[in-house]
Amino acid sequence: MKIEAEYLYAAPGRAPGATGMAIHTDGDTIAAIAPELGGHGLLAMPALANAHDHCRGLHHIAFGAKDQNFELWRAALYAQPPIDPYLNAALAFGRLAQAGVGSVTHVYSSTRVDRLADDAEAIARAARDVGIRLGFAVPLRDRQTLGYGNDADLLALHDERDRAVIGDTWLPPFPGPDVYMQLVAEIARRIEGPTTSVHLGPNSPQACSDALLETVADMSAREGRRITTHLLETSLQREWADATYPQGFVRHLCELGIICERFTGAHGVWLRPDDIALLAERKAQIAVNVSSNLRLRSGLAPVAHFISAQMPFCFGVDSFAFDDDEDALRELRIAQWMFSPHDTRAPLTPELLFRGWHENGYYSVNNRSGYGRLEAGAPVDIVVLDYEAMAFDVIEGMIDPLDVVLTRATARHVKSLHVAGREIVRDGRVLGVDLPAIEREVIAQSRAHAGHMRRLRPVLERSQQTLKSFYQSGGHRSGRVS
Repeated sequence: MKIEAEYLYAAPGRAPGATGMAIHTDGDTIAAIAPELGGHGLLAMPALANAHDHCRGLHHIAFGAKDQNFELWRAALYAQPPIDPYLNAALAFGRLAQAGVGSVTHVYSSTRVDRLADDAEAIARAARDVGIRLGFAVPLRDRQTLGYGNDADLLALHDERDRAVIGDTWLPPFPGPDVYMQLVAEIARRIEGPTTSVHLGPNSPQACSDALLETVADMSAREGRRITTHLLETSLQREWADATYPQGFVRHLCELGIICERFTGAHGVWLRPDDIALLAERKAQIAVNVSSNLRLRSGLAPVAHFISAQMPFCFGVDSFAFDDDEDALRELRIAQWMFSPHDTRAPLTPELLFRGWHENGYYSVNNRSGYGRLEAGAPVDIVVLDYEAMAFDVIEGMIDPLDVVLTRATARHVKSLHVAGREIVRDGRVLGVDLPAIEREVIAQSRAHAGHMRRLRPVLERSQQTLKSFYQSGGHRSGRVS
């Protein structure tokens, strides 16, 4: 196969672009790159790696989970209707591929441990059919399902009318750490392969007992398996952490062995300089999720501190792109604008931006290093953009084409996407699945449960009000480990 481009950015931000180049491939790797006329109006670079996403094909607002503070928004997720896991994942994967994403970490959020292995198989099949590389984070938790407190105590605060349905539906029994690790091993046996890896996925550290976290750390160290979780996303989580672990929450996680070079914690909005220093020392990563943190009123990650501490970081779409379109290219550009203000001593340069979306992100998803430069021997993970459409009014020779990408690139400019040597998107169309048909079926399946969902809405609204009162009264600052 030969991929031609008028402009080739083999290592965006680190090396200047070349003009009139052809990439020759041999299976799933690049055989050679040589000058060749052709590819007029096209720009090629490494495919993006989305290091944190929940891969929900059905968008949150469709079932009433409107944008608001994270802790209240999260409670509304329990209204998500049952949808075939293959279809739901394939829809999300397909949209991400249309936006130039070649690798994604799917942080699965189900609490249904009984069907988790079967769901994982369906999700991995969806990734293979779409053609995207998959890091599947097995969800692990054993406490704090309702909020930052003891579940029994929080349930008792709810309206008497709602306790039964909340207890039966949202508070399933969780297995012990050893059973969880057996489940991770079983899922790995079923789905791991050349383009699929399995991560240990503590939902968030506050949702896991020390016993579970220690077991996770032990398995990670023993098998080299990545740990993917959330970390200090909101101010309420910061308050809970400070009250519960006055010696330092991140330091406590370090002592448990969770924070290590195999760790990626999503968000990190409320990390402090001393926390960041600990993460940097251990070469752990944070996945920055700009649009998600803005939409859920969480704030902005302290990226300048990440840069100053030389801590590696990557990026994720988090099923929360600004326009609910999974547009990773727009997410890339938003990060560039948000984290390079004129008055910072540590701006997010194009080099660091693309390192996050390429080298660091790929490592976080696939647990393999060395990605981020198109050269002989590198994987054929390549996105080709319609530069001519982006630069329709640009005077030739007046601006670097990469600056046009950083100003205008969106999913609609993706001409093709190649992953592991396979073309998976062409002219905006996903080749491996019928994405429009899948979208129609996902919507139909969700609307088939409309009656039940509407009956559930008052329960959710009362639950959100209960949680709001709990947090406003400082219940999460009790300092007790539930």
